[in-house]
Amino acid sequence: MTAKITAARVLEGKKPVIVSATVTVPATSEVWGLSVATTVNARGTPNSTSASPPTGPAAPKKPSPMITYAAAVLTGQEDVLESIASCFNSDTARVKKRRLKKKEDSWILESSEFAFCTTGDEVLAVADDIISRIHEILALYCNYTPVLSVECVSWINAVGESLRTVRASFSVNVASSKGLALLKSASSTQPLGSAVLEAMTSDAKINEALTLHGDGGLSWARVYDIIDLVGGVEGIVKAGHATRKQASAVRQTANHYRHQGLRKKPPLPANPPTVEQANEFARGLLKRWIASRL
Repeated sequence: MTAKITAARVLEGKKPVIVSATVTVPATSEVWGLSVATTVNARGTPNSTSASPPTGPAAPKKPSPMITYAAAVLTGQEDVLESIASCFNSDTARVKKRRLKKKEDSWILESSEFAFCTTGDEVLAVADDIISRIHEILALYCNYTPVLSVECVSWINAVGESLRTVRASFSVNVASSKGLALLKSASSTQPLGSAVLEAMTSDAKINEALTLHGDGGLSWARVYDIIDLVGGVEGIVKAGHATRKQASAVRQTANHYRHQGLRKKPPLPANPPTVEQANEFARGLLKRWIASRL
């Protein structure tokens, strides 16, 4: 049995981090799933790090041989899988039933894209990408929210061994300690969080702004709309929420990317911000604007 754990360093202010573990076992194994336990370091406890290996010329790596067959085992509503199987029946993505578990048929995904993989972990990544594309199609044509996921991968390596790669994962929601401290701070006679919540009832503009922000990441279109909602570049500069250079660069970049369907899109500024930088700017702008209205 071989195990691989993929972890991401948790950084404050970043999106939720997905930590996953995969294990490859013989196809005859009874292992079809994993559970992952987490241990959070006590505050002030440093993460353990291993010593760096001595530097030197790296030995050339031999290319790994391609797998001969792979199928991603799917989970989801039985009726949904039954209804969409006939919609995806090509070399790129074929959804069908196959007997993998003892006395039990499983819904699987086959794809010609798996032929370029060398390990079960690579197949998992490709299968996740195909399922993501299928979800986009189902959302457009059927109003579906994401309904499928990849449970594990059954595959045959280059020497004919039948294997199965299973995984478990969890999401780490990364909170901003500065943001939590700010929400706890006093605004008049109550915490700022309570003050903003009450303002959403009494101030229609604040309610509109927080509804526009939503509870997830910001798209370029939302960044653009937030800038305009709080007064546009002129209003932002006049209120002292940001400089003209900052506000103009973010708004111009957002205006460029929100017009993806145009043959000739509005031009980008000289040094366009990344979407992460634009998100940070829009959120900071919104917090300063809300504070000015409380």
